[in-house]
Amino acid sequence: MSTADLKWRAWQQAMIRAARSGALRRLMQGNPLTRQLARRFVGGASAAEALQTVNRLARDRRLGSPYYLGEYVDSLALVQRNVEEICAALETFRAASLPTFFSVDPTQIGYSISGAVGEENALRIAAAFGNRSGIRFLMVDMEDASYVDRTIALYHTLRDQGVRVAITLQAYLRRTEQDLERLLGQGATVRLVKGAFTAGKDIAWTRKREVDAAYQRLALRLLAPEMRARGTYPILATHDEPMLDVLLPVVRSHGWQPDEFEIEMLLGVREALQRRLANEGHTVRVYVPFGTAWWPYTARRVGENPANLRFVLQALWGR
Repeated sequence: MSTADLKWRAWQQAMIRAARSGALRRLMQGNPLTRQLARRFVGGASAAEALQTVNRLARDRRLGSPYYLGEYVDSLALVQRNVEEICAALETFRAASLPTFFSVDPTQIGYSISGAVGEENALRIAAAFGNRSGIRFLMVDMEDASYVDRTIALYHTLRDQGVRVAITLQAYLRRTEQDLERLLGQGATVRLVKGAFTAGKDIAWTRKREVDAAYQRLALRLLAPEMRARGTYPILATHDEPMLDVLLPVVRSHGWQPDEFEIEMLLGVREALQRRLANEGHTVRVYVPFGTAWWPYTARRVGENPANLRFVLQALWGR
């Protein structure tokens, strides 16, 4: 492994540990200076504020994908609070006219406690989603490698309840190619990401170039002509402009129309690129986290690119 790969991996691992540190979470979330860091990556403290953010994005021709912050909780009380907030937020966004996705993490609804708790809460969310929901998809987010099977189980639980559900797959995991084929064969809608976590080389690609190659390979599979003929709806989640320079000509050559696939990015990241792609006619969706438990999410965003550390330092210095 090259020196650059080792540094990249060490940085990711450090920020993942920071994301899961209770002491650091309390320090950052309780510091008035660092709240401006949250404002960069987070769409508001409440569903109502997140809806305002989604409406603002719409004025720039960008769609929204709200997500209530609260991952990796192992307390039943916190899980129940998360589920109640998610159900209430679904009602807020159900009435909106914009075609949003609403994201859910397995660990925020109880899968970190047990499969039974997670499934019970998934059924509650399915009932709150309802057949009348104006939300286009309930998007199941993917967390670290230990939760892949539970995440796919959550997807199937929601789908069996008649929910319009989609699932996220991470290119950095070696198993994803098989998972993708199986899910596509079941008619799944898939959002493809590189992955903000790390794992051993026995189950994951550990070099950046390997992850990039895996992402490109999986994205090309999603964009194959037979996938378009089948009615697949690819969601390409990446800020990697050189990657998009490879994929978008394939989109055009295979006849994909702007309403047949999406490009998804994160709030506060590469916004000029988001606007340019939207102005070129692409369907661009922005992931809009909201809530007060913002540190774990923000730490992982910083971990994706060491250059993002400057936002943390600027916040700590009150700039």
